[in-house]
Amino acid sequence: MLLALGIALAAPGCAKDQVVADSADAEDTGTTGDGDPGSESADSNMSTGDGDGDGDPATTTGFVPMTDGISTNTCDPAEQDCPEGEKCTGYVVEPGYCCVDANKCVDVIGDGQLGDPCVRTEDNDDCAEGLFCMTVTSGSTGDGVCLAFCDVGTQDCAEDGLPDATCIAFNDGTLPLCQDSCDPLTQDCGGQLGCYGVGAQGFVCSVPGFEDGLGNDGDTCFTIQSCKPGLGCTAAEVLDDCGGSRCCTPYCDLSEPDPCTSPEQCVGYYEDGTAPPGYQNVGLCAVPA
Repeated sequence: MLLALGIALAAPGCAKDQVVADSADAEDTGTTGDGDPGSESADSNMSTGDGDGDGDPATTTGFVPMTDGISTNTCDPAEQDCPEGEKCTGYVVEPGYCCVDANKCVDVIGDGQLGDPCVRTEDNDDCAEGLFCMTVTSGSTGDGVCLAFCDVGTQDCAEDGLPDATCIAFNDGTLPLCQDSCDPLTQDCGGQLGCYGVGAQGFVCSVPGFEDGLGNDGDTCFTIQSCKPGLGCTAAEVLDDCGGSRCCTPYCDLSEPDPCTSPEQCVGYYEDGTAPPGYQNVGLCAVPA
C-alpha cells in the first residue's frame, strides 16, 4: 500500500490529468515516452486523483481516471481494432472533463511519429495509428507530443521502440501509454521533464503542469504533474498543513538525514517490502502514522 493512499486516479471526474499523484491509477503523465525532453509539447497535466473538470477536488481525478459506469468504449487502443483508415483513440465523454475517459474509432488524419509534435482536437489528433497526442491534459486541445499506446498485459513498449519504458494504465485503463522510468530523488529525466509517482508501478518522466506561482511545497494539487519536480501530490490526511484534499510535499531519501520539517518526517513512499526494485529508499515528507 502506498503512503499517498486516497489519491487514487480512479475517481469520478478529474481536475487535470495530474490529480492522483502518487497513486497506481494515475492519469496521463504527459511524457514523451522515449525520454525526449518533449519541449514541443505541453503534456504536463495528467491526473491521478479526484475532481471535476473545473478543478473541484471533490469530483475530479488525475492521470485521468474514468467515471464510474461509463460504457462508451468502442475499440481497444492497444489492439487498434478499428476499420481500415481509422484509429482507436481516447476522448472525453462529458464536455468540460479534464481527461479522456473512453475510446472510439476516428479517421486517421496525420502521420505524426513517436515524440513528434502534434495537434489535438476534441476527439482526434494528427498522430499516426497507435499513438496519442498528449497535451496539457489528456482531455485538452492544442499542441502536444505523440506518445505510444500499449498493452498493459504484455508490456509491449519494446515493440514501440521503447525497451526501457513501462506500460502504464492511466485513467482506469482507458489511456495505456508507454512511459520512461526515472528516479524521483535525483530527478534524472531529460530536458524539462520531471519524475513523478504513478503508484505501485514506480515513477515516470512527465512534463510538469503546475500553474504559475503554484506547485510548491504545501500548495494544493490535483494531478501528479501539478507539483514542481521533486515534489509529490499527496493526500491531506498525511500532511501537517494542507488547505485542500491533497497538497505538494517533497520526496526524500530514507538513507540520508531527514530533510523534512517537523512534525513531518521522511516516511517511506511504499510500505516495507512492497517497493519496486530501485525505489526502496524513496520517501515523502509526511506525518508518521
